[in-house]
Amino acid sequence: LVASMLLELCGGSVYITNLYLAALRPRLFPGAADGEALMEYLVFASNLGNWVPLAGFLYDARRGGPRTVVFAGAALTLLGYGGLWLCSAFDVHANFAVLWLLWFLWGHGSGYFDCAAIATCSANFRESRGLVLGLTKSFYGLSGSLLTQVFLAFFAAPDAAPAAAAPAAVAALVTNGAASLPAREELATAPPAAFAVAPAAALPATPAAAPAAAPASANLGSSRV
Repeated sequence: LVASMLLELCGGSVYITNLYLAALRPRLFPGAADGEALMEYLVFASNLGNWVPLAGFLYDARRGGPRTVVFAGAALTLLGYGGLWLCSAFDVHANFAVLWLLWFLWGHGSGYFDCAAIATCSANFRESRGLVLGLTKSFYGLSGSLLTQVFLAFFAAPDAAPAAAAPAAVAALVTNGAASLPAREELATAPPAAFAVAPAAALPATPAAAPAAAPASANLGSSRV
């Protein structure tokens, strides 16, 4: 459960893009008059990647499972955030299509974290599924506030280069959560104990009833000649 909350915290980095857009725009689009509109297109790319439901197919695949999904999400976010860091830290003027793809990749990887956390908790906590899923999903929404504190503490300096690397620093912790998740074969498959049918208790043997005695009138009638 704690590992799933950590995954949701890392996956919710899509909610904090406004923290570093102002610092990132002059690095990606220096002198561009439509820089604000271009940044909005990039934010849409990350949201679109988060909505594409490919993680569920990987989770149910033969070689899938929670660990596979988490490591795939970590690779996607590393590629997306890593490319974004290179472009912003070293003033690499990449093509807009390349930037759009990088934003799509890290947004898509965030969706993998959410899929692995929710699907695994749903399978492992069947008797308290509603409570566990509510607690886990709340970290996906609260991640915006929690990651903001990390950003303000370590990356909010005026000359910080680059400020856009703040989510990547937290997302690097996802490998610890992935190691705590069970593999596909370790997921609980037995029905919950609440629905198990208890064996019926053995009933004591009932003694056989004695034969009923013949009526007295029948005996008298049979003795007459």
